[in-house]
Amino acid sequence: MSEHQHEGHFPEEAEQNEIGGPVLVGLMCLAGIVLLIWASC
Repeated sequence: MSEHQHEGHFPEEAEQNEIGGPVLVGLMCLAGIVLLIWASC
């Protein structure tokens, strides 16, 4: 499960990770905003 063994072995996964990273950050931000709004109601 060590991450350093998987780096560079699967270039298609690396491309997906480059796209998936910002998307995950955006989804986490949206989820945080929704939780804040829900908690304030």
